[in-house]
Amino acid sequence: MQNYLRTNMMSLFFSGCSITWGDELKDRLNERYSTLVSKHYGCNHLNISQCGVSNDYIVRNTIKYLEKINPDMVVIQFTVNQRIEYFNENANIEQWTPQTIQSKKQRNYYTQIYNDILGVENLWKNVFLFDAYCKSVGQKYVSIIGDHYEYTLRRPEKFWENKIGYWKDMCKDFTPGFLHMDLLGDLTTHPHHYANGSKGGHPSAEAHKLIADYFIKLIDAI
Repeated sequence: MQNYLRTNMMSLFFSGCSITWGDELKDRLNERYSTLVSKHYGCNHLNISQCGVSNDYIVRNTIKYLEKINPDMVVIQFTVNQRIEYFNENANIEQWTPQTIQSKKQRNYYTQIYNDILGVENLWKNVFLFDAYCKSVGQKYVSIIGDHYEYTLRRPEKFWENKIGYWKDMCKDFTPGFLHMDLLGDLTTHPHHYANGSKGGHPSAEAHKLIADYFIKLIDAI
């Protein structure tokens, strides 16, 4: 991070989950969209993305970094709704996701407490929080929601069931872009956009080029 801070070049800051980290790419550091966007502008960048993290983590950790650095532009990728941060009895933070149940407590949460509306509301709460923070400090940013294809494309009625929800209604100035619905498409029609083809997986190298072009257009418009 020291080299990132010392440069006089334009600075870009990327944050997200395994998508922005570049999971399943053959040449992750060169093929992921954060590198492609930075090369387009001929500038420096910092990518703090982590695999398997929640929107709670992404927003909290991004703000933590922004309290210390002042990039010209933040590129934030929100992740799937089902993940949460859980603060346990020892004040440690656990990243919970239904794909990797590791305890009875987690299983009980996802089978007895969690529902799709709760997940969507938590997403919009984090969107609102981050937008409000950036406005308060004058930080420019662009974003995309990393909606999961199984959730939004195969069950779109579930995703939009809470279209006018409590937190989404507070995000009136926020116009979201959705990774799979707007860019990558379905597995059956666009298998080349996925690392494992028709079996899905993370975005392919070709898909990262699409994501990079998407963000370049957003940045140029600001």
